[in-house]
Amino acid sequence: MKRARNPKWSFVVMRGADKTVKQFHVSKRSVFAVPTAAVLAVTGCIGGLQMKSAYELHHLEEQLSKQDAQFAQTVTDKDRAITSLQHEILGLSRQSLEMKAKIDELQQLELKLKQFIDNYGNKAAPSSYLKQREAKGSTSRTQPILTNISSAHSTSLEDSKSFALLAQNTSYDLTSLGRMVDTMEETLGLTLELAQTTRSTVDAYPSSWPTRSKLLTSGFGYRSDPFTGRSTFHAGIDITGKLDDPILSAADGTVSEIGYNSSLGHYIVIDHLGGLQSAYMHLKEVEASKGDDVVRGEKIGLLGSSGRSTGPHLHFQIMQKNEPVNPIKFLALIKED
Repeated sequence: MKRARNPKWSFVVMRGADKTVKQFHVSKRSVFAVPTAAVLAVTGCIGGLQMKSAYELHHLEEQLSKQDAQFAQTVTDKDRAITSLQHEILGLSRQSLEMKAKIDELQQLELKLKQFIDNYGNKAAPSSYLKQREAKGSTSRTQPILTNISSAHSTSLEDSKSFALLAQNTSYDLTSLGRMVDTMEETLGLTLELAQTTRSTVDAYPSSWPTRSKLLTSGFGYRSDPFTGRSTFHAGIDITGKLDDPILSAADGTVSEIGYNSSLGHYIVIDHLGGLQSAYMHLKEVEASKGDDVVRGEKIGLLGSSGRSTGPHLHFQIMQKNEPVNPIKFLALIKED
């Protein structure tokens, strides 16, 4: 018995009217298998592409996650750096304000010292007495101190003026500059204190002429008494002048005694530093009171001829520890009118 033949599908291909016709016979199974295989192949390609896309997407998500973490850390670091810089800026601002205040104080100290040097430095030359002591080899502290003060003042001014340039042209931070200003301020303060102490000492030294006139009629030591003609000790110097000429304090001090004596006439005694005293006698009038603090060159009375006197003049006397000494050694300059 013959098996039934599987039915086949025929495909006719016509290439043109004058061309031969091609006929293909395809089994029914092939007709269904080929499309199915094609569908499966397409489906497999699509699945493979989806798996590849999913893998690449996952990989990209991991990279993005890592980048996000890196960016977040970078932002955090930047925020910390910004916060730190803000704190530093605030600190620098405070230091700048403190620096400005210190520089203002420094400038005030410089101004005080400069005013002192300008007003007094040129007047602080040693008296003839000091010059004589220096010529004899004695130690004189006044002039070296004033020289050092002037030098220190000049150096201080130059140093302080260079601070701004130093801050701009070097790597010094504000802390270092602040320490320099503190040192400079302390130095200027000590210098100013030394200058003021020196000035007080010099002003209390009776080396200023007590009258306008510098014409002497009698010196210190033994002389012939103008009334008796006998040789007597003259404990001061006599300076002639015009009646009512001002009598000036020879130095800073305190009036310790005023009075009238038939021999001395109207007189004043002033106490100075170092156990020194100056006395002014034969005055016409006293213009100071006991206990008054007077300064060098201050008017304390009027020249006269009171007491035992031969005419208008001032008897000027200096005592050291109650012993009379030659006033000429203390006076800065002697001139004759």
